[in-house]
Amino acid sequence: MKITFPRFLLPFTLMFPILNGCFQQSAPERLVTVSSIEDAVAIKETVEAIIIPPDNQLKSFPDRLEQFTSLRKLSLRGQKNITDVPEFTGEMPSLEVLDIAETGIKALPESVVALSGLCHLYMSDNGMTEFPDAVLKLKNLEYLNLDRNNITNLPEAIGNLERLKWLRLNNNKLASLPAGVEELKNLKRLYLRGNSFSALPPAIINMAALQQVDLGNNGIIELPEEFVQMPALERADLDGNPLVKMPEKIGEMKNLKMMTLYGTKLSADEQKRIREALPHLVKVHIAF
Repeated sequence: MKITFPRFLLPFTLMFPILNGCFQQSAPERLVTVSSIEDAVAIKETVEAIIIPPDNQLKSFPDRLEQFTSLRKLSLRGQKNITDVPEFTGEMPSLEVLDIAETGIKALPESVVALSGLCHLYMSDNGMTEFPDAVLKLKNLEYLNLDRNNITNLPEAIGNLERLKWLRLNNNKLASLPAGVEELKNLKRLYLRGNSFSALPPAIINMAALQQVDLGNNGIIELPEEFVQMPALERADLDGNPLVKMPEKIGEMKNLKMMTLYGTKLSADEQKRIREALPHLVKVHIAF
């Protein structure tokens, strides 16, 4: 049986951002991790993390997970044979991190509500074309990664994820956002790089807690004047857009610390105006 502890799991722990109130890492002597279901069964009452490596391909999603009463993290990343998730038959309040990225899983069952303590969910690189609606039942979710899929729309009810702090939707096929995202009152980081936006989604303007937004590599030509009304914004990534003009009152964004604008179509005069208007920036990347 292979049992390891956090000091040997640096690559794993770096994969999971630690957010206040979510996934507080155990002391090294308590976090018991195994790399197979068989090993987990042998110590089912004490195992806290099951990390199945991609070179150990499972035939299907593990069943009877509720028997692991102390399980906090389950990683099935890269398990190409897994295409669906069975109904959860029991409560699993201890599970905090579920990584099913780089699998064939495109949806979750309604019984996902049994994962009442889940706060990190990874479903990137799964080839999904629709937002997995069952995710909306995860009321304690704080981190959601759906990067590199083919999602075209988000549900209006996404605002129900009231505790969400990080939302990653890079490299999908989104062209707009529903008004419901305004209800994500705790969202601090929003990643929308490599989608199909031709303008700044209006709902973003009203996200008062947003500290970082990544809209790089879209088709945005001009930002509205309302962009400067985002009081908490500290970083804006706008590189790779055909931007020709920034808001006239860009200098009013006193909390902005970093902005990336390389690969845009800003004129030399506009670049100079931006630099002079934002002398307080720690970094501003405008170079072509």
